[in-house]
Amino acid sequence: MSVVAELSSGVIVTHLVNWLSPMKERVTVVTGERGCFVADTVSADLTFYANGTEPVEWDRVASFRGMTEGDMTRFAIPKREPLMNELTHFVAAVRGEPSDAVTLLEGLNTVRVAEIVRESARSGQTVQVRA
Repeated sequence: MSVVAELSSGVIVTHLVNWLSPMKERVTVVTGERGCFVADTVSADLTFYANGTEPVEWDRVASFRGMTEGDMTRFAIPKREPLMNELTHFVAAVRGEPSDAVTLLEGLNTVRVAEIVRESARSGQTVQVRA
């Protein structure tokens, strides 16, 4: 399933969901003016790929590559076991303690968006979402 949307801020987003492939790829890519971040939620890695500043001298490669490649930085971040992390946040929520877990409202909004995507797929039409 592929979804293309424009947020109220004008930012264009795409989502590609693939349940058919045997590979387990869970990545979020955020592209900006200076490069892109890639968050891999399977390996818990965060990598920044900077836009390059050096011109590509090999014309055939330059025509395929688009933006030149710059430095790549993989950030060292804590890698907690996912179930332990989930249970820790659940306990904090039950105790009424602050947590950086997804709120109930954020979860509800995610379900609403999923239903809108299903509606669009069923009808074959673009669906306008009211904020």
